[in-house]
This record gives sequence, structure tokens and C-alpha cells, in this order.
Amino acid sequence: MMKKLSFYSVLIAVLSVLVFSCTEEDKVVTGSLVPARFELPFNNTSVQKGETIEAVISIANPSDLKSIKVYKSDSIIFEGPVSKNKMNFQLKTNNWKFGTNQLSLETITNNGRKRVDHRIIKLLPDIYPKEYSAEVLTVYPHATTSYTQGLEFDNGQLYEGTGGTGATGKSMVAKVDLNSGKIQEQKLLDEKYFGEGITILNDQLYQLTWQEHTCFVYDKNTLEQQETFTYTGEGWGLCNDGNQLIMSDGSERIYFRDPKTFGLKRTIEVYTNEGPVKGLNELEYIEGKIYANVYTRNKIVIIDPATGVVTGRIDASILALDYRKTGEVLNGIAYDKNSKQLFVTGKNWPNLLEIGLVQE
Repeated sequence: MMKKLSFYSVLIAVLSVLVFSCTEEDKVVTGSLVPARFELPFNNTSVQKGETIEAVISIANPSDLKSIKVYKSDSIIFEGPVSKNKMNFQLKTNNWKFGTNQLSLETITNNGRKRVDHRIIKLLPDIYPKEYSAEVLTVYPHATTSYTQGLEFDNGQLYEGTGGTGATGKSMVAKVDLNSGKIQEQKLLDEKYFGEGITILNDQLYQLTWQEHTCFVYDKNTLEQQETFTYTGEGWGLCNDGNQLIMSDGSERIYFRDPKTFGLKRTIEVYTNEGPVKGLNELEYIEGKIYANVYTRNKIVIIDPATGVVTGRIDASILALDYRKTGEVLNGIAYDKNSKQLFVTGKNWPNLLEIGLVQE
């Protein structure tokens, strides 16, 4: 009997220790992993510029925390100790950038452990883009073997960059005669490269490649290659504002790069009041705005380069009706600064079109 009591006493004691240990361990793990969190009603959702966001923070055990910090980018909203289980912050979005904004909550426990909770908030412009339709003014011939990726005028000379191999033609950069559509001079790329957007700045012609992470730099007069740059991600469209190269990669982002090094200077996200504009392709810089083809949609958006806000949209679907038999879409925007004429074409299209814009 004595032995049985001893056995059960020991068993109960051991189980008590195990239960107590598990409870304490669970408390430590729970408290250290989730000491505080956002109770925002959204994550990765969109709000309109000017709206006030209520950020609610839930704190499990305030006594376990040394301090918390609430911040957005480099802007601190709150930093200090806490004594309540909930904290509310009214966040004004008037000065936030358009597109992706990250709100962060950093907690430091009494034992020095740090945890961070991030929430993504997309800020939409409060500007409605002006709507335009395109009308054809003049029709010019265009080589149907040219899978157009870039189009540019420089002092009256038309330049074109193409992509693809085989039936779509070799990737090249070329001088083109506007009136006849004939290629006057060309520089072919090695078959391993798929040519993309082009632009001319300071007598140099820059040409992106799609997935080869290479930008070729040519003498614009001779088309002789001068140097190459490398970059991460895909290359789609390219233009310039007279000082910087401006590049797209098929997403809603546009990248501003140093023409001497191709180093990244800044990035914008392109948004309308309805959301991001993805598929940005061939670019042209026209009188302070960026014009961009939207891939497969036969639309052109007009973008404020300072903010990424779409200030205008051009419906060019009527232009594409006669060219659907080619199976390819509108791509290619060129602006002649001397005559102030706007030209567009498409991949393998038989024509290049001078167009006018009519506001709806």
C-alpha cells in the first residue's frame, strides 16, 4: 500500500510539473510571437487619397512589453511604452505617396525580443483621368516583318527597335524612312537577345532586351555599339526626359535611371483612381508626360512622372480594328518634337499612323 501511494504521489507530482511547464512555455511562446498586432480591417487593399485610416492595435499583455513603435517608411507615428490592451490611431493619407505604402508595428518585450507586424495599404489618386479617342490623320507604310518594341523620332529621323526571331523578324535597331516604311540602316542583335524599347539621349541610342538583363548603347548616327549595361528584371519600354532614362518592365512600375551608369534613381507606381495599371509597355516622353502602351489592351495612358498618377487615357481600339488579322496589338509611340505630330503602330502592322486626340 505504501509503495502504491508513493508511486501515485510521484506520478501526480511529475504530471503537475509537466502541465505547469507546458502552460508556462505556451505563455512565453504566445507572448513573444504575437505580443501586439494590427487589427486593421484590410491588408493590401486600396483607399482613396485624403481618406483617414483608423489603425487599431491589439496588445495581449501590456506588462510584457517594454515599448512599441508604429511607423510608415521613415515617419514615426508613435513610439513609447504601453499600458492598455488596445490603441487607436487616426492616419491621414493626404501626404502619402500613390501606390504601395507599408505600415509597421514594432514591439520590444521586456526580455529584449523584437517583433514586427507589417500591413500594406494601396493609395489611389483622387484624380479622374481625362478620356481621349484617337483619330487617324495620315497613314504611312510599315514593315510587317517588324515586331515593334520601340519607336522614336530624333531630328526628323525615325528609329525603330524590334524583337523576336523567325517569322517575326530578327531583333534589331534601325533607321526607317517614314514615307516609304523601308529600313535604311540596321543593327542586328545576336540571336540570344530579344530586343525591346529604345530611346535617344545625348546622341546615344539605348535599347533594352526582354529577359537578358542587358541594355545596349549605340552611336545614334552610325548604330555602332558603344557599351552595355546590365539590370535586374525584365526590360519592356524606354524613353527619357532629357536627363534620365525612363523604363518599364511590364508591371505597374516605372524606373528612372542614370544614363551614364544605368543605376536606379527612383521608382513610381502607375495608378488611376480605380487601381494600378499593369502591363506598361512601350514609352514616349511628350511635353512633360509619359505616354505608355498598355500591353494587349490597345490603350495608351498618360502619366504624371512625378507621382505616377494617370491623368489621361487614350482609347486606340478603333485603330486596331483593321490590324487584328496580324494577330498583334498596338505597340509603338513616337513624337516628332519639330512638327508636334504623334505616331503609333503595332507589332507586325502594315501601317504606321499619324494620329490626333479628341477629348471625350
